[in-house]
Amino acid sequence: MFITTREDGIKGKRGLLKLIIGILKSLLLDRRYFWHLATLLFLGEVLLGLLVIWKIPYTKIDWPAYMQQVEMFLQNERNYAYIKGETGPLVYPALHLYIYTAFYKLLPSVEDVRPAQYLFLAIYLLTFLAISTIYYLAGRSHVGARHYPQVLLIPLTLSKRAHSIYVLRLFNDPIAMLFFYLSVIAMQLGEKKGWRLSCVMFSLAMGVKMNILLFLPGLLVLLFQYRGLVGLVESIGLILAIQVALPAPFFLSTLSLALSYFTSAFDFSRQFLYEWTVNWKFISQEAFLSRERAVLLSAGHVTVLALFAAFKWSPTLYGTIRVLSEGLAQPKRPAVNPSQLPAYHIPLVLFTSNLIASVSPLFGCRMAQQCSQCTNLDDDPICMGNSTCDEMEFFLTLGWSRLYAYWVISYAFSLSGEKTESRLKPRWHG
Repeated sequence: MFITTREDGIKGKRGLLKLIIGILKSLLLDRRYFWHLATLLFLGEVLLGLLVIWKIPYTKIDWPAYMQQVEMFLQNERNYAYIKGETGPLVYPALHLYIYTAFYKLLPSVEDVRPAQYLFLAIYLLTFLAISTIYYLAGRSHVGARHYPQVLLIPLTLSKRAHSIYVLRLFNDPIAMLFFYLSVIAMQLGEKKGWRLSCVMFSLAMGVKMNILLFLPGLLVLLFQYRGLVGLVESIGLILAIQVALPAPFFLSTLSLALSYFTSAFDFSRQFLYEWTVNWKFISQEAFLSRERAVLLSAGHVTVLALFAAFKWSPTLYGTIRVLSEGLAQPKRPAVNPSQLPAYHIPLVLFTSNLIASVSPLFGCRMAQQCSQCTNLDDDPICMGNSTCDEMEFFLTLGWSRLYAYWVISYAFSLSGEKTESRLKPRWHG
């Protein structure tokens, strides 16, 4: 009888353990419970964000400079080249200036940053919801359907650097990325109006920060595939029109003011500060600023993008050649029947376009600064989770290597310039 009771106890414990494992598996991997886990993570982010604000000191970097630039704008300075702050001239497009002007007027005090931190926490939470929506829509039942398990959302909540960028440093990257993610959702929902709305949101994102251009190669490919050549040209026109309309009320009244605006807000020749680079501290400052390095990186960047466009971004029968011929032969029609493309195609193309530019160790864009993590680590899980494995295989085989790759990228961006230099120099400089 004692043995029977003991065996029953063991079976009961095994049954309970099996039940718990089943619940966890469903919560992490079953699409039916996607929003259950997303909601739990959202609530956790609310608490974590508040704790970060309350317990960790605000980092004074760009916020005072933004406010000083706003003050000059409110004092009727209309030459963009003359608008400056303590960290230098204003180098962001007009929508950035308008948004921070709204902050300046609506917040109780620009010296007391706590209200601004709460505002940026709200932006962070909205961004998390937008990213969750993108991941959910990417797994819709469709041709080549592939569920992106909600467990991929967990790494997004673990980034120390991302929390710092949003609620401790108050950079403009979070605002630009929120517009961009809304643009992606509009694309995923489809239809002509959805694509037009997506172009509007994309242009607004670019109106906050030029880094959004890193997504442009992928966007151009998608516009050609889903809207055809005519739709592509129309969309480019819409994006450009918004870029002209945004500064028009204040900065385009004369040709000289217009030139000042566009050369300041979209300065492609601008040299980035060596002290703020993340993954290039292992070379000297002279090499970092050299024209030869810039040309080499640009050539490598374009080459990798071309290879992806040719071999990875047209997942249809006969590939890119067929897509190009169809699109050019019938310019008013989509180059690809949208029903032939998987639901994850849109975010995957956009996110890999940015990932190529941001973190490739050989061909990475010169903009690989500390704040750049905001523009790519939210994208990485969907890129790395893109495999043919089923949900359990994701963890048992390929999943672990992808999670490790995500961790490596996250760790690289979490290092400050000094730490990066100290850890890499002994290896590369002898």
